[in-house]
Amino acid sequence: MRYLPATQLQEIGAQILDAAGSPPTESVTVTDVLVRANLLGHDSHGVMRIPQYVNEIRNGEIRPGTPIEIERETPASAVIQAHQGWGPVIARQAMQLAIDKARRVAIGSVVVRGSQHVGRVGEYPTMAAEAQMIGMAVVNSYGRTGSVAPWGGTERRLSPNPIAFAIPSGEPWPVMVDITTSVFPEGKVRVTRYAGKQLPPGVIIDSAGNPTTDPAAFYGPPEGALLPLGGIVGHKGYALGIVAELLAGALSGAGCTGKETEDKGNGIFFQAINIAALLPYEEFIQTVQEQIAWVKSSRKKPDVSEILFPGEPEYRVAQQRSAQGIPVEDSIWQELVETAASLGVPI
Repeated sequence: MRYLPATQLQEIGAQILDAAGSPPTESVTVTDVLVRANLLGHDSHGVMRIPQYVNEIRNGEIRPGTPIEIERETPASAVIQAHQGWGPVIARQAMQLAIDKARRVAIGSVVVRGSQHVGRVGEYPTMAAEAQMIGMAVVNSYGRTGSVAPWGGTERRLSPNPIAFAIPSGEPWPVMVDITTSVFPEGKVRVTRYAGKQLPPGVIIDSAGNPTTDPAAFYGPPEGALLPLGGIVGHKGYALGIVAELLAGALSGAGCTGKETEDKGNGIFFQAINIAALLPYEEFIQTVQEQIAWVKSSRKKPDVSEILFPGEPEYRVAQQRSAQGIPVEDSIWQELVETAASLGVPI
């Protein structure tokens, strides 16, 4: 394990992506999104994705430098065809468009098809919260058979579709809910495997449908599957996963899971809600502050020192990692070094 400053990781990541054929401005955006995920403690969507992205550039799945196309637009909505461009670049553009529309007509909704992997989904609703709005994002993975078993099933049918919300709080951090509709995202299984550890019970099943804690059983062969969020009430996570498929996949025109296609990536649904169009912003923040205080006033369990509000844990981790550096597993670092060497980039 090594600890690296965010600026160093950003520089390394941008150099690798530049060498892989990405325009420098886009490399900076992509690396910024990845390193911000690491800073907030979401290592499954951090710099460990760089070797994956380089491979996807090489095989033509990601097409850096590709401009977006707005196929349909109203004052409150837009449909974007991304033409397999950089997911984080496109997602920031799409969320900004939703924010701009919400400034004019209270609510902006934007769907995207043809985008590649967008990284940590909570990145984009946060843009709305910083603009004094409420942000929402729903993402699916189309062109694949999925990696999540349906409630009561044993085979892969859905993706670990994320849903994220960000709401201004009056604190240094927004109220942030960023969850997958599976127990774990695939990336967290990958991180566990890199670390040579076992998963907690109830995260995956093997190819026969048996519970297992071995992350290798997920990747196979033969492949296992992720379980829907919720444990004994996993039907709730399963239902949320279906909603994500339909909002991000069906409504965007990207498509849902169910078949392998050459064109694969993320379908996206973004929405921004202009708080000031519904009530004075300061009044809203006061109510959020009162809610935070009320929730935190609860009597704590004996082993709990503090009740945290959604969004607060990530802020605490970011403060710590900004001071101490971002932890990078040796196996992830080795992959970064090998990827950089294959492109002639010394790190």
